[in-house]
Amino acid sequence: MIVFGLGNPGDEYLFTRHNLGFMVADALAIELGWRFRPRGQALIAEGRYRLQELRVVKPLSYMNRSGQVVKDVLEKCSDDFLVVVDDVDLEWGQLRLRKRGGTSGHNGLDSIRDHLGGEDFPRLRIGIGPRPEGADLSEYVLSPFSKTELAELPGMIERARDAVLLATSEGIDIAMNKVNPT
Repeated sequence: MIVFGLGNPGDEYLFTRHNLGFMVADALAIELGWRFRPRGQALIAEGRYRLQELRVVKPLSYMNRSGQVVKDVLEKCSDDFLVVVDDVDLEWGQLRLRKRGGTSGHNGLDSIRDHLGGEDFPRLRIGIGPRPEGADLSEYVLSPFSKTELAELPGMIERARDAVLLATSEGIDIAMNKVNPT
């Protein structure tokens, strides 16, 4: 399995809503005791988890161009994969795991769709809540977390990390039944 945690490289994006995919990727590497190593336009940590090969990938091409990196990695090793992203259409902290689906205008998912030729790929969406009324979407997703959100962030990332590990070890169908709200 390959897990693509989407985000933006650079310190200025480190603790922004749009970097939740990177944060989950980091949490996976820490939990598994792996280190990221540069490879092409990505940072990749890899090893075995419960007898299964697992790669955790952080594309370094910025969110809007993630699709090319995803395509390049998949051309080298065509494993099952899962994309982890933030989502303004979900309430803060809500997780939604799906086998496929639309992009809802998410630039990272749009880029993957464009490079892979379709929306038929699994994703774990992490709710960042709707943008405040009148706020620019790109400013909102690239803004830092509030103090309240920062306090809740570790638990949210842990739940997303555990959802990815469950999908890796038990399969996406079982993980969807346990992770998604009823």
